[in-house]
Amino acid sequence: MLACFEAMARLGSRQTAAAELNVTEGAIAKQLRALEQWLNTPLFESGGRGSAMTAAGRRLAQAMTAAMETIQLGLDEVAQRPIDRTELRLLVPATLSTHWLMPLLPQIEQADLGFRLRVHATHTGEDWLSLPHDMAIRRDGFVPPGYRQDLLFQEELAAYANPTLIRGAGREILKDVPLLESRTRPGELDRWLAACDVRETNGTRQSFGHFYTAYQAALTGDGILIASTLVAAEDVRNGRLAVLEPSMRIHGARHILLWRKADEAATPLVALAAWLKQQFHSPPLTAI
Repeated sequence: MLACFEAMARLGSRQTAAAELNVTEGAIAKQLRALEQWLNTPLFESGGRGSAMTAAGRRLAQAMTAAMETIQLGLDEVAQRPIDRTELRLLVPATLSTHWLMPLLPQIEQADLGFRLRVHATHTGEDWLSLPHDMAIRRDGFVPPGYRQDLLFQEELAAYANPTLIRGAGREILKDVPLLESRTRPGELDRWLAACDVRETNGTRQSFGHFYTAYQAALTGDGILIASTLVAAEDVRNGRLAVLEPSMRIHGARHILLWRKADEAATPLVALAAWLKQQFHSPPLTAI
């Protein structure tokens, strides 16, 4: 039933699905009806005669696509065949993806490394191991069994805010301006304050569930945020953010590249890892 559904969803017609599976169109229709009865919900409009799927059908098709990719990865590992793909799938933390990697994608194509790169942004707490991938960038320090790791970079953290909020000010402004932090990055604000020898602040603290939400609040002038110099570099250059106390940096999380040991000699992955490490640099801070 699932094989017939996957083929129908991917190919868009019973005739094409039947030809691929070497069965009759009637057999495809029978299996689709059986699946809908088992699930007690329609998957295709008009009984599966066309390619239009219901909302439930689209959801199952997405799950089937991910499942088939996972199965293929398992087969590749068991067979111990070298990777031979024209497309590599890279998992990247959402903020790093938006503010660092995505702008570099045109350069990857121009470098002509022999593959296309598909980037999937991940979020804190997400089960990234269940997502189809060839390589992942992680900042949580967890190395799953069977994976190798390679250090990409270590964050340097500084204090940022909208320029109109802190222009010409020093650390004394910390007593009056709200301080922003993310619950997914605990301790960064307190460590930066301690490094500045700031023992007391009178301003309010605002806590956000995700870093990119706190970052957006800093962009709009809601307060001061501790952020990676790499992430904030483009917004500093464009005048959307300014840095408070430019000489004061602290170390942040280590970002590592992870990929399966069974694939460690695969040429496309080696090329991607080398290119990513070459592209990383810690941009200079600009005082306001």
